[in-house]
Amino acid sequence: MKRFRPVAAILALGVLAAMGALPARAQYAGEFSPAKLVRQGKTTTPWAGPGLVVLQVEVFPNGTFHVIKVIRTTNKGDVAAALEIAKTSTYLPAHRGNTPIRAFYDYTLKFGKSVVRSGGQPAVGGKLGSIDALIHAGKYADAKQAAVTYLLAHPGDALALQYLGISEYFTSDYLAAAQAFDKVPTLGAAFKEAAAQSFAAVSVQQAASHPNQALLYAQKAYALDSSPNSLFALGVAQFGVKQYAQSIASLQKARGILFAQKNTPTATKVAIDSHLLQGYLQTGDTANANAMLAELKTLDPTGNPGARFVGAFYLQQGVAAAQAQKPTEALAALDKAATAGDPKISVAAYTQAAFVVIQSKKPDYTLVRSYAKKALAIDPNDPQALFARGIGEAGVGVVYHRADLTDRAKETLKKALKIAKAGNNAALVLQIQNFLKHLGG
Repeated sequence: MKRFRPVAAILALGVLAAMGALPARAQYAGEFSPAKLVRQGKTTTPWAGPGLVVLQVEVFPNGTFHVIKVIRTTNKGDVAAALEIAKTSTYLPAHRGNTPIRAFYDYTLKFGKSVVRSGGQPAVGGKLGSIDALIHAGKYADAKQAAVTYLLAHPGDALALQYLGISEYFTSDYLAAAQAFDKVPTLGAAFKEAAAQSFAAVSVQQAASHPNQALLYAQKAYALDSSPNSLFALGVAQFGVKQYAQSIASLQKARGILFAQKNTPTATKVAIDSHLLQGYLQTGDTANANAMLAELKTLDPTGNPGARFVGAFYLQQGVAAAQAQKPTEALAALDKAATAGDPKISVAAYTQAAFVVIQSKKPDYTLVRSYAKKALAIDPNDPQALFARGIGEAGVGVVYHRADLTDRAKETLKKALKIAKAGNNAALVLQIQNFLKHLGG
């Protein structure tokens, strides 16, 4: 009888969903952004210079302003010129998130042969000032386009890259945001948390597909912001590169902080415990794995995420053992996966076990049928389980010379073929068709 490759079992562990469950932290949108100088004014008044003048300017939400007083000066002969410059300048109001608010701006001017502004908040003028204004107005798509256009003419401009990054961040394109922030040598204070969250989000997204890059992003996130959010991403990324001990340490630290906070959502606790469970399973820490399982049952008695992760672990072990041609070890692991409690994993494990037996040197087709029946008891329309059952029925029919079982096998395989075609599973369709030809069906 023709032998077939084991069924490939792929399980999505929902890492990104877990990341989304983490508590929202203070973001750029909720931070205080001080008043800024957009355009420095001019003066027709001569100054005595050299000297320094510091003025206090009150900037109102609508952009109007009032020069309040001279805070200090090193040369009184420069004050009149400084006041005229301040009164003819243009300012951007301070913001609390996207809302403009009243605030004070300390305007420092140095006088010599020319007038130079120094100290205080950096001036943001021209096109960069307009990008900043778009961000504060919540027009992120427009800000992104403006930043991209500006960077074409000014490649590598740090502030423009940060404006691009924050625009991408607010439109939830975390990969683009991370790539923009990653090009900035030193991030400004107002951008650090958004950059950290972007790096963390991308790290979790890429932990399975690009583990080394994910770890780099997670390390950047943690360097910028050592919050539980960054620790979670670091733990997931460390797991991705098989640094299981480090992953456990990061996740335990995040767990300690989050579980101590009364307002931590249950979904967040489930995400942390689920990933710790995976680490404990990989390191053979049965005691802690069982503790996480018990806690997960308490936290989420209906969702049963612990069963999913335990099942996935043993399913992966079973598949690996089967590929290494260790059928006894494979079946032992697959039996554990099937009894972990997650229905989908149980179907995959029972079906995989059936194919392990099929591929053995002396297939026990009665055992094949038994495994296939267990899978079909959970999902009667699983095409791979139906395929396994058809092979088992055909095998028993040959061994015991029972034509009725051969006929039943053909009907089972035809049902499997129909479902496989409906699901566009071309590889499985071809395997079933070949086996039917072998049976003369």
